[in-house]
Amino acid sequence: MNLFDMMLKNYFDEKMLEKLSKVKILIIGCGGLGSNIAVMLVRSGIKNLTIVDFDKVDILNLNRQNYFFYQVGEEKVSALKDILSKINPSVNVKAKNVKIDESNLDELILQHDIIVEAVDNELTKTLIFRKAHEHSKKVVLASGVAGFGDCENIKIKRGKGFAIIGDFVTSINEKKPFAPKVIAVAAMQADEVLRIVSELE
Repeated sequence: MNLFDMMLKNYFDEKMLEKLSKVKILIIGCGGLGSNIAVMLVRSGIKNLTIVDFDKVDILNLNRQNYFFYQVGEEKVSALKDILSKINPSVNVKAKNVKIDESNLDELILQHDIIVEAVDNELTKTLIFRKAHEHSKKVVLASGVAGFGDCENIKIKRGKGFAIIGDFVTSINEKKPFAPKVIAVAAMQADEVLRIVSELE
């Protein structure tokens, strides 16, 4: 047990720490939502995390995504894995530089307990939701994260095996994404993951 793990004992009881160390989380998308969700979950004691993306860090990402200037040009999954390992050196991060589609999503989902959707593409969002439902996996999604000045409109909609977080209105096709609202939604997604973990048997 390293110092980071010892620190967590100030915040969680032994039962929750055990759940956090065993649960397997899949984050699909390592942009504004996914990179911030991953950081928050590792800070909260998650030990087994798979991060998936096919993109590289671009300077245009730095207004809201959890990367640094020196990482521009790196694969997002590699850059994020490096950041997460700096937070907690004992975290087990699997970084997969792949694009999600029908051919590879089932296998990924089946290997994990909770699925986190953090992508921009609406068709991919739908695919992730459908596959998670087919395999009876808990899934946390986002809808409506663009713009600024209206974070009071962010809501959580929960259903059987899923939660969707956002304002359900503003698309990045209509407004630009900014750090405050993106990170607010990411924080609520991470918080929802912790709630689900706490309810696991």
